[in-house]
Amino acid sequence: MLLLLSVLLKLAGTGFLCIAALGVMKLPDPFQRMHAATKAGTLGAGLVLLGSIIAHGEMDAVVLGLFTLLFLLLTVPVAGHLLGRAAYVSGARLALAGGDALDGVLHRAPQPLDERTKWPAGWPAGNAVLEADERQSKAPFRHLVEPRGALKPLAALEAVRFAVIDGEVQPPADRACAIAKGNGASLTAYVLIDTHAIAASSDHAQMRRRIRDKASAALRALKACTSRASSEPVLVYDEGDPEQLLLCADEPGRTLLVLPCKGWFHHQAEGRRDLTTWDPDGLLRLPSSHRGPVLFTSGKTLPESARTLVVRDCGEDHLPALTEWALLSGLWDVTLLVHVTSRPDNPSHLAGVARRFGCDYVQLAAEGDDSSIPAGAEGVRAVILGHTPRPLRTSWYGTPWRERIAPGLESDVLIMEPQTGNPA
Repeated sequence: MLLLLSVLLKLAGTGFLCIAALGVMKLPDPFQRMHAATKAGTLGAGLVLLGSIIAHGEMDAVVLGLFTLLFLLLTVPVAGHLLGRAAYVSGARLALAGGDALDGVLHRAPQPLDERTKWPAGWPAGNAVLEADERQSKAPFRHLVEPRGALKPLAALEAVRFAVIDGEVQPPADRACAIAKGNGASLTAYVLIDTHAIAASSDHAQMRRRIRDKASAALRALKACTSRASSEPVLVYDEGDPEQLLLCADEPGRTLLVLPCKGWFHHQAEGRRDLTTWDPDGLLRLPSSHRGPVLFTSGKTLPESARTLVVRDCGEDHLPALTEWALLSGLWDVTLLVHVTSRPDNPSHLAGVARRFGCDYVQLAAEGDDSSIPAGAEGVRAVILGHTPRPLRTSWYGTPWRERIAPGLESDVLIMEPQTGNPA
């Protein structure tokens, strides 16, 4: 009789285990699959254990079986809960008949992991994309080798400054407010008037009046932006050379300067100029006078799938530290770091930076020594450069400067010039 009961329990347990396996294979989302694995799996394993205990009948078998059953009952529910929480937070797909009860309770990634790590369309396959048989023959990967010595980090972000230029107020203002709020940093808005543009005009008084009128319009637009963002920046209004007025002697990383991608501090005021045939255009000279990172933003709304950070390496040693600083400061939420380099044989700290922030890493060979990145740059959230693209003009024969990095580029561009000493 006991033998028959043992067989029946084992058969029932095996049936529940088969149901659990079938549920893991067939159910539509990870939460339902986890439910099948934990509930039916635990019940099935428990019945098999009870059948084994009855079949043996000895005290040693009874004690061992009961302790094993207790271990299953204590650990499997906890493991299932942790797996379910991890799946929910990572953005796993939900197959719900009703609403999401955890919406607003737990922070949830906007996309599933497979979509966030999907290779961006248009990018050529790099060294990190290898077939399974290649991974064994080529390990360890050359591009994952890091140089000796610790990475010297930049200073933590404490202050955010941004330029207020008529016609280009909202993009840098919104971006600077968000970054300052996210890092608990101070916020300063600079409304400047370039006196060089006034001096180059045929009528100084008229040009000054026009520029001041434009600056006043920019101030009104700034007030609207900051009221929406519930931010109150410190306002700096001055006239002079913007490169000197924005000069920063802080330790690199302590202060971030946020700029639009076009415009200048003459606020696009029209007027005849006797001493130059150029419109005032010094925006790309500012990274040299600002001792630290400079973020150029256009305010374009990028799709959620744009989660690629491109680092264009032309041999600058500070790029890994700048990349780490940007990710620590939460400038972007990225899942893939693409290292475009003209020195593919040299080890880089960037692989370690990507690994520390949970990003996939791939290295691509650059075609030249300029700041360009491979064509077809889709899915790019931001580009990091170790020097400002040359020539230092926002428009060169009608071509916007970001087009020299990649055609159609609309992402942020973070630039920090190599530090050669204290600014004069």
